[in-house]
Amino acid sequence: MIWSVEHPERAQRERAELEALVSRADWLVPGEWRMDTSLRQIWDADIRIGDRTYVISLRYPNHFPHSPPLVLPRDETARWSSHQWGAGGELCLEFGADNWHPDITGAAMIESAHRLLLVENPPSGENGMVASRHATTLGQDLRSERMRFVLTRSAASFMKTLAAGKMCEASVVGTYRERSAVYVLDWAMDLAGEKWTDASVPRTVVDEGYALQAMILCWPGDQPLPRVTTRADLYDAALAIGFSVPDVRYVLIVKGEVFRGYAVWDDNTAQRLSMVLPQREVGRLDPEHAALAARSVAIVGCGSLGSKVAAMLARAGVGKFLLVDDDVMLPDNVVRNDLDWREVGYHKVDAVARRIELVNPDAARDVRKYRLGGQHSSDSVETLIEALGTFDLIVDVSADARVFNYLCAAVSVGRKAMVWARVFGGGFGGLIARHRHGIEPDPATMRAQIEQWSVDQGLPPERAGQDYETRGDDGPMIADDADVTAIAAHAARLAIDTLIPRVPSMFPTSVYMIGLSQRWVFQQPFDTRPIDVGVAAATFPSTPDLELARLETERIQALLKKLINETAAATSGPETTP
Repeated sequence: MIWSVEHPERAQRERAELEALVSRADWLVPGEWRMDTSLRQIWDADIRIGDRTYVISLRYPNHFPHSPPLVLPRDETARWSSHQWGAGGELCLEFGADNWHPDITGAAMIESAHRLLLVENPPSGENGMVASRHATTLGQDLRSERMRFVLTRSAASFMKTLAAGKMCEASVVGTYRERSAVYVLDWAMDLAGEKWTDASVPRTVVDEGYALQAMILCWPGDQPLPRVTTRADLYDAALAIGFSVPDVRYVLIVKGEVFRGYAVWDDNTAQRLSMVLPQREVGRLDPEHAALAARSVAIVGCGSLGSKVAAMLARAGVGKFLLVDDDVMLPDNVVRNDLDWREVGYHKVDAVARRIELVNPDAARDVRKYRLGGQHSSDSVETLIEALGTFDLIVDVSADARVFNYLCAAVSVGRKAMVWARVFGGGFGGLIARHRHGIEPDPATMRAQIEQWSVDQGLPPERAGQDYETRGDDGPMIADDADVTAIAAHAARLAIDTLIPRVPSMFPTSVYMIGLSQRWVFQQPFDTRPIDVGVAAATFPSTPDLELARLETERIQALLKKLINETAAATSGPETTP
């Protein structure tokens, strides 16, 4: 809809305001009204300042007066002001989308354009500067920049420590995507042979990128930075102050708080790199999260749910991971897994380990291509359970009852905490639960209580299949990525609360049924049902510590033996390979 037809009174007002401006402004010469191919109304005019004429167009958007009209040159190559969106682009005036009000008129926009041009290009005297009413973002500044150099916070700090006049050999890592190149400093070595490596850059990025030779020049404070348009400009300026720069492709210059980068080419050209500098440092996590760097988590199951929980805990700052799964990432898994096509064909544990490194390079990662309850030697089962028991938290996202039973043994061995989560078939909800030694009952008892709670609601307990999928009367009921992510987020929050640990906990109870749609016990989406499982029972309160330890060891050994025998019996048969 054309705005002047929809708002005829406003159209009359616009014309009247422009006519009034022409009558009182000797610097404004009116032109003609016209309409462009997009049916936008345009008023052409000339602004005269001294002996110079600026040929302008006032262009109204079709949704005027709800957004501002533009003042721009009729010459598509004209560049008049530092407050202009490129050659031929609109002028950035006192009124824009951020402070616009429908009562402002096109005449006010033209008056603003005149004030801008008059200050920046006065008929006599020095050109003035007009303060910007807003700052551009880093993303806006880099939109057209194809050669970018990311200076990490640690690299910037290192370069500032270098003494003026110093030159260092360095290696930068380049990655290329969509005709753009991004570089990052990997290591630097001074002439004395002392090496610095940027530990904040994931090794996966280094291994998958291109290693390129560079030099770092610490420019003396009393020397001006060079004006560089060619390779010779850079090398001659460096030689003039004592730098004999070898033949390298990239040169980084640091002078106090100023960083510059250049790519020099064989045809004697030099290209200035767009430096992406560290932004103002702000806390991204609350202080409580600092404790997570010293915590360890074992995640059993690296499928859709486990991969998301692992990435969330890595971002939260968890310092050590053990990943257990024997599955391989397939193309069909991309629909829900936190991994993507780049990891198809790899074991999920290896791929999730890489994912963790890319979001938290400081985190230690160990993997086991292993299926608890699968065909493995009894000794290897016992070894893995003992290893799991050394971690601060075990997370079961396998959706496998046999795995849960083994993890009950690991929890008992290590007296550590456990969190488990399930997504219900069809994605209508899920379960998250937590066991803490000495606070909640043991996990097996808790599971029995959860199932009894379901029966008490008059409905059978909902259990997830291994692929979070069941089959109903209308065909398959499959959880989508949003369903799985919702339950993963709740499970990760419960895990973080347990690991810190917060006292008191943010979670009044340790088991929650979480509804995502109206089904089963859930009356509406986001209906949450806490389940009270009570507290841990006192175990042998009058038994001396040594005797208690002996009894507990015997109980654990018996439980492990029972589980191993049950697994062996379940997997044995005429075609079973021992």
